[in-house]
Amino acid sequence: MTLRPQAGKTGAALRLASALLCIGLAAWGLIVWPVGGSFLAAGVAVYAIMLWRWPGAFLVVLPVVLPALDLGLWTGWMVVTEADLFVLVTLAVLLYRVPPVRADLSFGRLTQAVLLLLIVSTAGSTVMGLLSPLGFDGRSGNPFLRQDNALRLAKSLAEALVLLPFLLQRRRTQPGALAWLAGGIAAGLAVVTFEVLAERVLFAGILDFTTDYRVAGPFSSMHVGGGHIGAYVSLALPYAFAVGLLSLRWLPLACVAGVGGAYTLIVTFARTGYAAGLLGCAAMGLALLPARWRRGGLARALAVAPIVLVVIAVIAAASSGVMRQRLAIAATDLLTRETNWQTGWAARDPGLVTEVLGMGLGTYQRAVLSRSGINRPSDFGLMADDAGRFAWIRVESPFYIGQKIALPQSGSVRLTLRFRGDTPAASVGWLICDKVLLYSDNCQSGQTTPTTPGKWESVSATLVTANLGAGAFGGLIHRPVELSLFGVEKGTTIAIRDVRLTDEAGHELLANGDFRKGLDRWLFTDDSHVSWRILNQYLMLLFESGAVGLTAYLALSALAISGGIRGALLGDPIGAAVAGSVASFLVSGLFDNVLEAPRVATLFYLICMAGVIMWQRGVDGRRSAFPPERQNT
Repeated sequence: MTLRPQAGKTGAALRLASALLCIGLAAWGLIVWPVGGSFLAAGVAVYAIMLWRWPGAFLVVLPVVLPALDLGLWTGWMVVTEADLFVLVTLAVLLYRVPPVRADLSFGRLTQAVLLLLIVSTAGSTVMGLLSPLGFDGRSGNPFLRQDNALRLAKSLAEALVLLPFLLQRRRTQPGALAWLAGGIAAGLAVVTFEVLAERVLFAGILDFTTDYRVAGPFSSMHVGGGHIGAYVSLALPYAFAVGLLSLRWLPLACVAGVGGAYTLIVTFARTGYAAGLLGCAAMGLALLPARWRRGGLARALAVAPIVLVVIAVIAAASSGVMRQRLAIAATDLLTRETNWQTGWAARDPGLVTEVLGMGLGTYQRAVLSRSGINRPSDFGLMADDAGRFAWIRVESPFYIGQKIALPQSGSVRLTLRFRGDTPAASVGWLICDKVLLYSDNCQSGQTTPTTPGKWESVSATLVTANLGAGAFGGLIHRPVELSLFGVEKGTTIAIRDVRLTDEAGHELLANGDFRKGLDRWLFTDDSHVSWRILNQYLMLLFESGAVGLTAYLALSALAISGGIRGALLGDPIGAAVAGSVASFLVSGLFDNVLEAPRVATLFYLICMAGVIMWQRGVDGRRSAFPPERQNT
């Protein structure tokens, strides 16, 4: 398949228009960004300048930004992320600076068939999800219960596909391009490790493996649970080890990312993450052995080192008190997952069309809300009356809307709000806690019941904050503090407005408490993780995209693994990393929906595109970008 770019003045005008559109969208995002917009704009501007000077910089920057830069806990934004802005700027600069040529848009027949199937399947299920009225009444402010949830899920593949021509271009023009991509993935893992270390210092201690505290790191997508951080680490670990085989200059990064990634995997305390990380590194090592067997004992040792390190890490983690408890309840958790699979599957439409094409991307949560008697997700949104905007929450699960706040160093704070309950049991509750995402500590709480259901009532409470927001490293970092509001009783609906939180001097500590800026700064969390997904990626794909979608996903994964193995057999350690990464991601999907996290999914698809490039360049007879004689110089 050859896609021919526009030529002459028409092509230049089209590229300029596309670049301006991308810049305009990125600029709009930066203008309305809820928090940290000026710093984010400065970072994006520096990146744009760097990209103009070195067009290959996106190979390193994007794999770091995708996992490590996440302000979602503070912005409350779930559909558009910081990484999306960097992708838009990447497209804008590269379209104008180094537009792809025909060679960068040419694919072999097998690659064409797989990519076409993937594009058609995703586009079709996206349209079905957007058009499906199932479970949506037009009021919800919950992205998971809106029709445009289909776009949130589809954007990961779209971003990887639009970057594919530039990956091909860099591979064609820049020796070692995929090595720089590998370096970016390893660097991203190193940065995530430092973020995880900060979280552990604040909440559990770096070497404390007895406290039941599972890290979330920079993955706000886990606000409704999920094993996204474990899936990411297992995806990135093979790259961390592979870059150490390129040359000695990569070895320090490989050591930091490899050891740090193994530690991060341990403190996720995720059983599936352990299995995925172990299998991914084993697959990488096995792919390397045939090509490197003739290159001496050191090369063989380096090839098996990832397996040994991850095995040691997994054994050490499994011996900890937390993991012993989690392994002891593995059978019970499996029954929970089987129930989740059965009840989720029962919410599908019957018929051949659903079997083949699915229900539509992003429809699962709406289907469960409409049709399931258990594990129904909660909902929230905004409404308005003559007095202004207010938020409402329909309670079906342990559901909270919260905002990160900066507290005074001592004293107390005063919370005031107005609320309305639809029944006498429709109580409203509040919490102020030390909290990153999954766990709360040092909580101050309260709740109240409506005296006149259906009428607005004023509530006020004084909360002592002396033990909240403790710091470490001489106050350089502090525990995040969050104010959360929630409905107490299942099956009730509450409404909240005019939320204020002030210190003893009367200074406002809360942003957007009147909801004039929509739900900016407010992020919802839910403790009922089974309400938001089928805990199996393959069943989830069958549910939303049908047999066609599942086939496309598996075909892309198989092509990427095959391309990676082909590269490894030519002496390219990055090929082995591709094979190991994709294999680990397939394992991560056995007990979780890992594609629901857009930033993780985008990185996965980028790695698959690297595998596709290796397959493609192997088919047309070109040499590996990393000849064996140059890799260890």
